[in-house]
Amino acid sequence: MHATRTTWRALLAVLLGLGATVAASARSGSAPARTSGGSFPGERSCTQCHQGEANSGAGMLELLIGQAPASGQTYTPGETLVLTVSLSDPAAVRIGFQLTARSGDGCGQPGELAAGASQAGELVTIGGGPCGSTGSRVQWATQRRPVNGAQAQFEVAWTAPVETVGPVTIAVAANAANGDLGTQGDQVYTQQVVLEPMAAPSAPPVISEGGVILADRYSSTDVGAPGALAIVSGTDLAVPGASSWAVVDEQGFIGTNLDGTCVEVNQERAPVLAAQADEVTFQIPVGVGLGPAMVQVIRGCDSAAEMRSNAAPLGVAAVQPALFLWAEDPKVVALHQDWTLVAEADAIDGTMTRAAVAGDLVTLMGTGFGPVDPPLRTGEVALEPREFLGAGVKLLIGEFELTAEQIAYAGAAPGFAGVFHFDLLIPDMIPAGVHPFTVMLDGEQSPEGPVLAIGVADTGPQMCEVGGVIAPGGSCVASVFGIEAVLTVDMDGGACVNAAAVGLEICGADSLNLALYGADVTKNDDGSWTINRLP
Repeated sequence: MHATRTTWRALLAVLLGLGATVAASARSGSAPARTSGGSFPGERSCTQCHQGEANSGAGMLELLIGQAPASGQTYTPGETLVLTVSLSDPAAVRIGFQLTARSGDGCGQPGELAAGASQAGELVTIGGGPCGSTGSRVQWATQRRPVNGAQAQFEVAWTAPVETVGPVTIAVAANAANGDLGTQGDQVYTQQVVLEPMAAPSAPPVISEGGVILADRYSSTDVGAPGALAIVSGTDLAVPGASSWAVVDEQGFIGTNLDGTCVEVNQERAPVLAAQADEVTFQIPVGVGLGPAMVQVIRGCDSAAEMRSNAAPLGVAAVQPALFLWAEDPKVVALHQDWTLVAEADAIDGTMTRAAVAGDLVTLMGTGFGPVDPPLRTGEVALEPREFLGAGVKLLIGEFELTAEQIAYAGAAPGFAGVFHFDLLIPDMIPAGVHPFTVMLDGEQSPEGPVLAIGVADTGPQMCEVGGVIAPGGSCVASVFGIEAVLTVDMDGGACVNAAAVGLEICGADSLNLALYGADVTKNDDGSWTINRLP
């Protein structure tokens, strides 16, 4: 499915909402260091240079986390929050800002500041310097360049430390400048909020009984394969409120520590694709041995406060094919190339669906299909098509086995780790209906459940024939003195003959007078119409 060939980095940006509108800056360059207006050692406000009383103007400064005011919100150790500094002032010509995050005595640097994804390298820049008598280093976020206007938004991404450091104070100052490049007549606004940490659980993480399964999400298969995706479920697997998605590093690999959550398979670190308190998705390492394996989750991974879960079993086979579903009821396994679900029309409320017909190219995805050529290493994201090496593969729609010519692609899914991708051409010998879809690979069969809906291809209008019966909802086309005429029967059993080229339309609920045209049709008791004679 070409539209899904995205990277985990792009997926993370979408999930975090890193894409808000950018805006303005007040100075011709960055604001001076230590001008956030916070109550920290050595910290000043913009009023040190721009004379006037802070917060006395007619404008409004807001500090948001997501779309909500930052005041009163909490943070989860290891998570990334998007802080939006929003200032509007009808008298402003240019707007700038500075923001900092502090902990402890005001000189602690909790976590890390970065420009928001949509503004990195363009509007927001990060600087740093010493703080207080100890000279500990802290960070500031400020504008990179001026932007004109009476309102502005700046995005700063703050990644909290993996270990809680107690309350974190976010201080921001913004300057609504009048544009005369002087220090008079500008309006300075400040805000300071305290984010309390969400309490980390004191008990170690616990994997539920039978809590490690293949990541197809419907079969509860407790056997995986090297390189396959798996899910571990339980309690306190990550800090409360966490819902993190992996990012691809510069070398194109998924990391093994996701915001303080790690997974080990037979004591080997596994790439972690997603983590939240009750569920972690990971990739079984490519080099893990076949046979019984033990899985552990580590919370607070690589820190002094790390806690390990109980060990839970997972079988590892050479291959364990399983398909992902695009919908649960029915268990839709395929997509059309325009992302429409392959299911009978109106099969799912509120979702566009249509059956596949002969000649359609449909896409399926799954995991557990074994090695590919060239091989992929543990955590490596496929950047190009790589066909799989499994022998004796069979793809079956019901009892119909697809030929090699009908499998346009079978291999690693570009843009993903641990995911397989199939592009299939629907053959013309499969009857209409909903059929189970099965993969057989090296003697292993994919779990039962996925279905593929097959329809009848539209071969054009039906031609009217003597003796033909047109059922309610049906139609046929005839030529009357060289002019195309369409006979249509509605769902109530009424019929119409329409010849658009000459503006002719004859309709009737029980009969049609077509003697003038040399034709005769009659209505049947079931609401259908029979063609007795044509011109």
